[in-house]
Amino acid sequence: MKCIFIPGLVSDNRAWSAVESLVTDAGVQTGIADLSAADSIETMATAVLSQFNGPILPVGHSMGGRVAMEIARQAPDRLVGLVLVATGAHPLAAGEVANRERVIDLANQQGMQALCDQWLPPMLAPGTKETNSSLYQSLQQMVLDAGVELHERQIRALINRPDATNVLQQLSVPTLFVAGEHDGWSTPAQHSQMAERVSSSEVYQLDGVGHFLQAEAPQEFSQLLLGWMARQQMV
Repeated sequence: MKCIFIPGLVSDNRAWSAVESLVTDAGVQTGIADLSAADSIETMATAVLSQFNGPILPVGHSMGGRVAMEIARQAPDRLVGLVLVATGAHPLAAGEVANRERVIDLANQQGMQALCDQWLPPMLAPGTKETNSSLYQSLQQMVLDAGVELHERQIRALINRPDATNVLQQLSVPTLFVAGEHDGWSTPAQHSQMAERVSSSEVYQLDGVGHFLQAEAPQEFSQLLLGWMARQQMV
């Protein structure tokens, strides 16, 4: 079994590198998925399945959580479990398309720095930019490196995303939901609601962190993940 970390919107291995290192040090086989060439949630899931062989434990963050759920739909026989982090399963909400189009326009017209200045601070716990400048700079560079083309492509993949609520209802593997205390985008309450649809699930809130909780608190997240995996006899 291999634990596969799946990045979210305009994210890459930097969003998962600290956690992957800690989990690898604990003796777990790991990998970080590359979603950069795909243009839909469905093709992202297909890409992950092609990048790794054998039984997998997808650990998806944000958009990566939706990719993890699509993996569960496409290849349920490959899964030993599922970990959904700071994500959602719901279809498009009222007004969401217009809001996402505005974000695309911001990046395309004013550049990725303007996007980052507006988008990234609320994705972290309050004050992170000032109190943990090294983390903020790393995540900011990750967003800048993604570029406007990848940003728009991934936003449009989210606009055209499949409704994943039925996937949750059909899950037969152990499933872990993790949310950050200060995540206003994918709230702890939203994760509890998703977990109610799954026959075998656990839900945890990490305190003092926001949407990028695994990068904000890698030690705590890794301990939580490894403890859950041990209870499920995966390690």
